This record gives sequence, C-alpha cells and structure tokens, in this order.
Amino acid sequence: MKIQLFATHAQFKEAGLLEAFGDFMRAHPHGNFFQSATFFEFIEDVPGYQPFLLVAISDKGSIAGSLLGVFQTNGTGVKSWLSRRLIVWGGPIVVPVSTAQTQSVTRGLLDEMKKHANSRSIYIEFRNFFDTAALRKTFEQSGFVFKPHLNYLVKCDDEAAAKKRMSSSRTRQIKSSVKMGAEIMEARSEEDVVAFYKILHQLYKEKVRKPLPSHELFLKFWQKGIGKTFVVLHEEKVVGGIMCPVFENKVIYEWYVCGMDGLAQGLHPSVLATWAPIEFGCRNGFEHFDFMGAGKPDEDYGVREFKARFGGDEVAYGRYEIVVNKPLFQIGKIGLKIYQTVR
Repeated sequence: MKIQLFATHAQFKEAGLLEAFGDFMRAHPHGNFFQSATFFEFIEDVPGYQPFLLVAISDKGSIAGSLLGVFQTNGTGVKSWLSRRLIVWGGPIVVPVSTAQTQSVTRGLLDEMKKHANSRSIYIEFRNFFDTAALRKTFEQSGFVFKPHLNYLVKCDDEAAAKKRMSSSRTRQIKSSVKMGAEIMEARSEEDVVAFYKILHQLYKEKVRKPLPSHELFLKFWQKGIGKTFVVLHEEKVVGGIMCPVFENKVIYEWYVCGMDGLAQGLHPSVLATWAPIEFGCRNGFEHFDFMGAGKPDEDYGVREFKARFGGDEVAYGRYEIVVNKPLFQIGKIGLKIYQTVR
C-alpha cells in the first residue's frame, strides 16, 4: 500500500484519481460531503481554509482509504498563527474488508496526516459522523484522545412521520410562524445570502462568542450550488436562514443556522430555518438530516435541547483530539477566553 498526499485539488485532478475517488466515496456507507472531492475543491478557495487529501492505494491499484483534512485559521498575523488547527469532518473513509486491514489503512493515514500537520497546526480534531468504536484503539495508539460528543440524526423518510416525531411545541411553532406569513425558500440572490449572514454574524457576536468564517464562505457556497441555502422570509425581509451541504441525495447537513427570534409573538424563524432542510430532505428522497453536533453529554447545552425537539435519533460518535503544540495550545485557549469576554 502507498499513501499519496495532495495539497491542492489541481494536483489531485492531475493524478487521474477523480473518477475512481468519486465512485469510492459514493459506494462507501460512510461517504460524506466533507470527505468528498467536491468539498476539497470548494473549500480551498475560501480564505482561512487550507485543505489536503490523503489517498491510500492498495497493492492492486484500488483505493483502500482516504482522509480529507482542513487547516483553519482566523484573522491575520498573530491571531491567525495562534488559531491554527486541523479539522477532519467525517473521516477517515476506509474500505471495510477486515478489521485488521481497516485498522492498518487507518494507522497509515493517521501517520501521514500527523507528519503533514506537525508544523501547520496547534491541535487536530476529528469530528466523527459515524461509529468509530472499531478504530478507537488505532486512534489512541496514534496519540489521540476520545472525547464524548453528541449529535442528532433526523430521518427524512416521510414528511408527516417526521412531524409526528417532533415535539408538539415544534409543530405548533412551525404552524404559528406560517400562519403569521413567514415562509421558507431557497436563497434567491447574493443579497439574501448576505442578509442571512448578517443575522448569523450578530448571533456569533452576542451569544455564540466564537469566531465566524467570513461571508465569502457563504457566498461561494451559494454560487457553486453544492448545497442548499434556505432563508426564512417575513414581510419581505430575511429573518433567518440555514446553510446545508448535501451528499448524493442521502444526507443534508446543518452547517450554520440562525433566526431573529423574538420579533413577534408566534414567529419562530430559527425553528422554520431548521425545519427547512428536514422538509426538503423528506420531499427529495434523502435518508436523513444531520445536525453536525449537539455538545458534550456532561455539559448543559441549550442548543442541544433546541435540536432534540426535532425528533432525531441521538448518537454519541464523539471526537478524537490531539494537541500538537501544548504551549501554543494553552496560549490559544487563553486568547479565546479573552475574545469571548471582550466581544
């Protein structure tokens, strides 16, 4: 087996693996948007993101596994340098021939990834999209620590059934919002996307208190048409929205969501924005809607309570983390606390 590293999508394309990789990702039960060539090509054009792709090739010449990671930074100068991290969403993807072979390929991908990340990131985090229990020992032998983390997956089998699984308060809030004239639609223009982003920016500034990617991420996502951007309109004004990557009409994801709740009694833009991809998924044959995280199980988290009422199945796939540079990691944590205090 050999493992090839591609630092750009152009290098990957020139290697002639694009078609075989697409077939591999579509056929794999854990294939997903954030490990796809589509995401690789999209995210490398966005400031603050630097992806790379590792592909394991078997002795017979077939793809045995892959891992797509993204280096992320925020801001410029010292702030950028201290915020360097490597995030892997939903990877690695490895052919499940046997447990021993899967572990061997995974170990090879992790080793190559750590070599590549060593001087480029302060810490590495895997955000798991599926059960990786069979690989936990392999990750731990590579120095990673498993961290419990919850998520909700909402079935999109049938719209009426999806509504029945929701709490009565959620269905009531959807009905009352629609009765007040609110409506869901796909973003019609860049102006809709920017209006959605402004609400999201205010939310991150006042409540989330974590860095938010620039508006370029949202505009490029909409321009390239690689997913769905829904907005909630009320009296001709955008009052909420959600950005949803999609994968092969199987999964639709919540990447960013917001709503101007409290504008009027009975109007719930955040609920409508979250319902939008579930409704779309049900009407277009998707398997499920992925909330992409619901916090740590041992910590109170209001967002988890909000998500739980949409009737999804709670899963605990967790995350794997490793600190590459401990002194800078501690400085970065202090910096984030200061950021959250002064914003």
